[in-house]
Amino acid sequence: MSSTVCRVCSAPAAQRCAGCQQVGYCGRDHQRADWKAQHRDQCRRFKVVRNDRLGRHLVATTHIKQGEIIYRDEPYAVGPKIANVPLCLGCNRNLMAGWDATRGLDRFHECSRCGWPLCGPGCEEAAQHRPECSVLAGSGYRPNIRPNPSNPEQRESAYCVIVPLRVLLLERIAPERYATVQGFESHLDERLASPLYGVLRSNLVPFLRQVLRLQQYSEQTVLQLSAILDTNCYEIRLPEQHVKVRGLYPLGAMLSHDCRPNTKHYFDDRLHMVLVATVDIPAGGVIHASYTQPLLGTVQRRLALRQAKCFDCCCERCADPTEYGTSASAFRCPNCRRTPSLVLAAEPTNYRTVWRCQNRRCAYQERPDQYVARCERMQQELLALDRTEPAGYEEFLARHATNLHPWNAYMLQAKYALTQLLGSARPAKAPPSEAAARRTVELCRDLLAVAERLEPGYSTFRAKLLLELGSALATLHALGVLSDLERQEWRTTRAELECIAQTDPTVDVSSVGKENGSS
Repeated sequence: MSSTVCRVCSAPAAQRCAGCQQVGYCGRDHQRADWKAQHRDQCRRFKVVRNDRLGRHLVATTHIKQGEIIYRDEPYAVGPKIANVPLCLGCNRNLMAGWDATRGLDRFHECSRCGWPLCGPGCEEAAQHRPECSVLAGSGYRPNIRPNPSNPEQRESAYCVIVPLRVLLLERIAPERYATVQGFESHLDERLASPLYGVLRSNLVPFLRQVLRLQQYSEQTVLQLSAILDTNCYEIRLPEQHVKVRGLYPLGAMLSHDCRPNTKHYFDDRLHMVLVATVDIPAGGVIHASYTQPLLGTVQRRLALRQAKCFDCCCERCADPTEYGTSASAFRCPNCRRTPSLVLAAEPTNYRTVWRCQNRRCAYQERPDQYVARCERMQQELLALDRTEPAGYEEFLARHATNLHPWNAYMLQAKYALTQLLGSARPAKAPPSEAAARRTVELCRDLLAVAERLEPGYSTFRAKLLLELGSALATLHALGVLSDLERQEWRTTRAELECIAQTDPTVDVSSVGKENGSS
């Protein structure tokens, strides 16, 4: 209904909902009545718009404050990834987590109707499993998914059918949702040439059409749906179930990408996607998330987005050779040894751009293939490090201090890994030390300066760094070596984390301790 007429009585509207600006009312009485009747659950702080650059995306209709919840989005489908560890189709629990090999069992509990692995009899009637169970049972197919204690992380490709099947079944169970999914972006044409879609054409399509007897869905329909899922699904980490699954969310599918996002999301206990503003978003501003990681250089981010999401990012960060002044993709010019100068991309959003020294007197440059090879060497060097030993990362930082900018992406990745190894990921038996705590504080301060530029506000990245910083300061407090300035920093860090935790239950402030005791 137009905002120019009252939603209740259709009289000319004298006012609009202050929240969403999308609904009109003739007066306060009808606005209050409609709020209680339905608008409370429908009011949104955004609208869906479309343009040539972003396609469909969300725009704020009113000022959204930092920390505000923008929406809670119910999933249309949740389930295993294309290849997944054995999990329960009823509750998504990792079936290998806590598996007791001494019991001598060689199989999981299997659904009495369809034969697929479950936690136990109770999950046979789970809401997400019931619709598919009759289809799976009617096929006569029984998956050969068995416990493998010697390789508990073994992925089973049989799970590739589950989420597509759950979405196809929406046509019968919730046709309006199925119709909505058909309108989601797929990038099918770009994906068809990939090896994965050759496998899907050879395996998933005949399984759905012939084994499960869903011949009403053509090969094109199945591949289109697979592409929709690959483009729009979100990875959901379920720590209690020790597994990662994927979910399809109608509003999540409308979120545009930006390498400097203004939102973050988490999943509540009902697996609803909760979107939170990490910074203030003005009315008319685009609401966006990031589909990639902050500690990647421009080339690596854009290549990852091209491969996974089939688009070339041209956001402000990608278009800025300095990436908001961080120089995350830069390296030091090998020719300018006396006065070190940085080598940056001439045209960052052009994959074929040359990389030039910024010293006008220096003619050094690299071809794009040379730069990519340089990055691959750095990446392989990082991957070869022992992920349980801080010394290797410290050596990496020292070794490349002369040829990489201190905020180069690979230096940042090494620093972030160190904060984990010296802090939250420190072996339980290793006693906290002043040296390790002070090094963690130093690293966190450096990384927080980067986060302020790349993912400011209440972002997940900043929250993790603040937790590590607060925990390290708490260690110094427990050791009795906390200075007055550090004590004030500790208080400030905890106060900000408490603000973040008010709208993000995944942030556990207890690790940063308190002045009257350290946790």
